[in-house]
Amino acid sequence: MAASFGIASLLALGLNWLALIPWRRSAGRHWTERARLLYPARISSRTNLWFITLTALLTSLAIAPETNPIFAAAAALPGALLGGYPLSRKIYPDIRFWSWLYLVASTLLLLFGFCAVLLIGAIVMPGRFGPLTWATAGVVLLLLLAFLSGLGVRLMRWLGLLKPAPEHLQVLVGEMSQQLRVPVRATWVLSTHLSNAVALPLTRQLIFTRKLLATHPDEEIKAICAHELGHLNEPRKVVLVRTLVALFLFPLVFLKPVISLVGPVNGCLLLILPVLVLFLVGVRLGRLMEKRADRIAVGNQLVEPAVYARALERLYQINQMPAVMPRRAHKIHPDLYDRMLAAGVTPDFPKPAPAKSLSWPSVLAVVGLLFFPVYAVVTKALYLVLENNLLIYFKQ
Repeated sequence: MAASFGIASLLALGLNWLALIPWRRSAGRHWTERARLLYPARISSRTNLWFITLTALLTSLAIAPETNPIFAAAAALPGALLGGYPLSRKIYPDIRFWSWLYLVASTLLLLFGFCAVLLIGAIVMPGRFGPLTWATAGVVLLLLLAFLSGLGVRLMRWLGLLKPAPEHLQVLVGEMSQQLRVPVRATWVLSTHLSNAVALPLTRQLIFTRKLLATHPDEEIKAICAHELGHLNEPRKVVLVRTLVALFLFPLVFLKPVISLVGPVNGCLLLILPVLVLFLVGVRLGRLMEKRADRIAVGNQLVEPAVYARALERLYQINQMPAVMPRRAHKIHPDLYDRMLAAGVTPDFPKPAPAKSLSWPSVLAVVGLLFFPVYAVVTKALYLVLENNLLIYFKQ
């Protein structure tokens, strides 16, 4: 396990370092160009987590099949995460290791907790449809709905990620809430190095990051608040569909009974189809609602279009996100350039080229994984040769 952890850390560190070469060479260029070059490295750093974990699992199966490969994968994932810290530090110089580590660990805990409910439900699910099948699915569904309906916020508060909004922010939110006639139940501040704001339509709550409050003036915070209030004012049917989309992995809980009914291949295809449909519906609906929230933010006399456009540009610049995303990306937010134009403001920079999706080191890593059978044979042979040589050495 220690070897898997160390190798995963070094592999992630090396891949991220290579992926950042174009961005490091772009020092001094306009922020939109630097963000465009940085984006594939950021996406690759996330892809590398699963690539490295899968590689560790397959390597364990090839070299030492008598051991449980889950242990190797479980050690490789945190190793790959740790190897990604220098990249985060390079992008956000003000980030500190312990705060970064706590944020990553807490996020993984929440994510794995949500997924663990589905996984445990799928494991304990009976092999055939019956009353116990629907009872198990009902318990899983209730737990997931509880998470979406406020339990997730409670857990984030318990972990110390969320704090009640300071009085100044509450005044700003209260002012915009009253003028737009959109009630807000609670406002929170999230401790993170990103500048962002999030609306929770199901619970009618708003979350602002500490970085956003520290980097945006009050008029821009109010403009961003108007956008988020546009999400809280979404029709009930939209909120219902959003809830269904958040549960897009729920059909997988029926994996065992469906496989026993129609077979493994047909069963997997039958369950993957609704998952993909819900995912694509979520992307499409999310994009429509983002455009709607943008129109609400600038479609009244409360926020000047120039202020809103400036707030968006500052947010993207601080987060170093591309002004134009990859063409085939499943993006929910429209491109910054188009959002500024839609607000009636022409950006003071030419429209950048779309960002790329992946960096070349990650592409090579994925291609290398396709040749894993050859790699496994060679690695196994080297392992046996080394093992035999060590035995001969110690016998002497």
